[in-house]
Amino acid sequence: MVASIDRRKETERVSGERRAGDAVRIAEALRRRGRIALKVQGTSMLPWVRPKDIALIRLTAIENVRCGDIVLFRRENHLFVHRIVKKQGPLEAAQLLSKGDAHPTHDGIVEEQELLGRVVRIYRHRRRIDLDAPGQLALGLFISQLSLYSRFWYPLARFVAIATRPARRLLHVLHISSAPVR
Repeated sequence: MVASIDRRKETERVSGERRAGDAVRIAEALRRRGRIALKVQGTSMLPWVRPKDIALIRLTAIENVRCGDIVLFRRENHLFVHRIVKKQGPLEAAQLLSKGDAHPTHDGIVEEQELLGRVVRIYRHRRRIDLDAPGQLALGLFISQLSLYSRFWYPLARFVAIATRPARRLLHVLHISSAPVR
């Protein structure tokens, strides 16, 4: 009886995201296997990383992370998939500053022990986005610099996304209905 009560407490949701013990289990699985796939939750990385995207994350050391990379880190009992917007200091003691693309402010410095891995691929609607491709690396670097000023442009981008949603849905339906039947 006590074990089942403890198990239920361990699986209570933390602020509507993952369950309380998931951060520890995910970090352990990543260290053990070297890579892990996670379903993205939350909107902090909109519009480039979306809820329900699947992120393939590989274990990495802090010296292998570049400005513009999207990383997984654990702070307290929470997991974050955010972009590195600034890397400063010498290689052996580099400091990483992370930020959700849609957040107005940065998260602070990601400590070496907080860093779990780097997102190397995103799967979205049967589409594969390889973040190590040259075009994606350049885009990541550009977004990291743009993200520093998101408090100015993000409200406008969100408005445009909401205003054009009906037209995009209609185009999607028309595209599907005109697809050849096999």
